[in-house]
Amino acid sequence: MASSTTRKWLVGCGVGCGGLIVLAIAGPLLFGMVLTRPMDRALEVQKELVKKHGEAAAWAPPAGPPSPERLEAFLAVRRAVMPQCPKFTQSAEDFARMDEMGRQSDKPAKGELLRAVAKVSGTVFGMIGDIAELHRLRDEALLAQGMGLGEYDWIYTLAFQSWLGNPVTDSIDGKHASRAEAEGEDRAKLRQRETMMGLVRREADALDKAGLAAEAAVWRSEADRMERAEDPVPFSAGGLPEAWAATFNVRGDDLRAAWCAPMAEHDLSEVKKSGMSYHVN
Repeated sequence: MASSTTRKWLVGCGVGCGGLIVLAIAGPLLFGMVLTRPMDRALEVQKELVKKHGEAAAWAPPAGPPSPERLEAFLAVRRAVMPQCPKFTQSAEDFARMDEMGRQSDKPAKGELLRAVAKVSGTVFGMIGDIAELHRLRDEALLAQGMGLGEYDWIYTLAFQSWLGNPVTDSIDGKHASRAEAEGEDRAKLRQRETMMGLVRREADALDKAGLAAEAAVWRSEADRMERAEDPVPFSAGGLPEAWAATFNVRGDDLRAAWCAPMAEHDLSEVKKSGMSYHVN
């Protein structure tokens, strides 16, 4: 997740808090077309993906961990999006420098401040295209691999967050700039929690049908814990079933290489359009 300065700039430029982008078309037509064209393309590919594989929350996982073939398909999708990682890393560094300038006790020189403002402004508008490109690349790769958003979210969460322990969203300073930012992150976590709780319960159902009642009870109990704790990540405190841990361990180096912290906030988000505004959450 971006730092406090990031949030102020994003809000000022039409990009809202907590992974929510609201791109209002208020500028010249050409300016609007330049910014909306990547989002239009990302939304078009996403609609094709959902039409073919359904909504993420409706997917039903099979009993047990992903097969080697499905894990390889997931890693192929991650390889397709990882070229975007340096762009998100650079953006995070730009905002961190702006944050540092804001924390300085001495007022920066006017020229230095103007250069920083110009750079961050360019970074903000560049991020809109970068986020749209991330979604387009992800969803095109998912289509190529025959994988829907539900299966992708499932493997992503269990591998990157349950097994590797990465956070749900990342931040530079771990602080919220405002209540709105905190609420924005809460919305993202709520969406992930609701999706994952449903998937965890369907995993338990699949295990029951496979005659694996003891294993099903573990997943059903974990869904209950997630609900009580308002936790979006299954087995966040440990206890991921051994079969899953063993499956991920086989491709451990590949999975670690496929994680990008500055990009994580947008990895599982989806594009929505309302009127002339775009929302990514």
